[in-house]
Amino acid sequence: MGRYDCIVLYNVTSIDELEGSEEKIYPSNIIREEVTVIEEILRDGGFSPYVLSVDRFSKDLVQTILRISPKFVFNLCEEINGKCELEMCVAGLLEMMGVPYTGSGPFALGLALNKFKVKQMLRSAGVPVPRGYLVRWKQKVSARCSRFPVIVKPVHEDASLGINTNSVCHDFANLERQVSYIHDVYQQDALVEEYLEGREFNVSVIGDREPEVLAVSEIDFSRMPEDEPRIVSYRAKWDEESTMYDCTVPICPADIPKRLADRVKGIARRTYQTVGCRDYARVDMRTDSSGHPFVLEVNPNPDISPKAGFARAAQAAGYSYSDMILRISHSAQERGAKVSATVYAF
Repeated sequence: MGRYDCIVLYNVTSIDELEGSEEKIYPSNIIREEVTVIEEILRDGGFSPYVLSVDRFSKDLVQTILRISPKFVFNLCEEINGKCELEMCVAGLLEMMGVPYTGSGPFALGLALNKFKVKQMLRSAGVPVPRGYLVRWKQKVSARCSRFPVIVKPVHEDASLGINTNSVCHDFANLERQVSYIHDVYQQDALVEEYLEGREFNVSVIGDREPEVLAVSEIDFSRMPEDEPRIVSYRAKWDEESTMYDCTVPICPADIPKRLADRVKGIARRTYQTVGCRDYARVDMRTDSSGHPFVLEVNPNPDISPKAGFARAAQAAGYSYSDMILRISHSAQERGAKVSATVYAF
């Protein structure tokens, strides 16, 4: 093994099509365009990166990291052992090994994957979130709890899994059907939230102690067919040949009044800090019929491939893709230097 000073750690995404699921595998689900590009940027930036693909925890993985003893790991792992809920464990392993790494820590990664718990935390911190409740797995939904329209989601899935044309429900029969879909296919609690009729924003944030909002991006639903809900469903996100994909167009930077932009940016920054994100994250929001923004979801370590929304927001804020990657890398290095200074202070 040659002389390397950093590692680009990633997983080859393996998405299983669950029986009865409407969410299928599409080419964009499994292509990792960012890995090679990040490797080249790090090399051009003066580093000697080692690219390491991992699918499972193993003795070899630990020994390889120890043998290289990197200055930092650029952590692109979105799952381990085939489970996205174990993403936090990759960060946890690096934490226990004392190896600096990019992106959020185990707590933020684990918390953000539970949509209900993260919103409980945000609400307690004064961050506006939609009203909602859980329907526990194998339990029936109560008609008394329902105010329509609502949107139904799996409580802990990533990449819009479980969100489809039927997710927005306008009556109790549809609500029951969609809750049963989540329970039967995804084998987990269903999150039922008020459906907000307004505009949808993705807000990209970069940095650690003093996070910077890069840009506000808006999803343009104006071309969406009348019979389709104005949401970013799984197909809208991943099926590049679908109508929904073509009708969820990002506009970055969003054309919104300064007062609303300031409000959205402030909420995004507070959300980022409350959840404990670091280096980079995306906060998704939607406005109600009166134009008030609410946080839909927090995404620590979002997709940072060259064509993804985060890279688009960085460009809108004046950063090249290389600038963005190197800034994230230097942030991890700085954390490592601070830990070393603390350890050897005496």
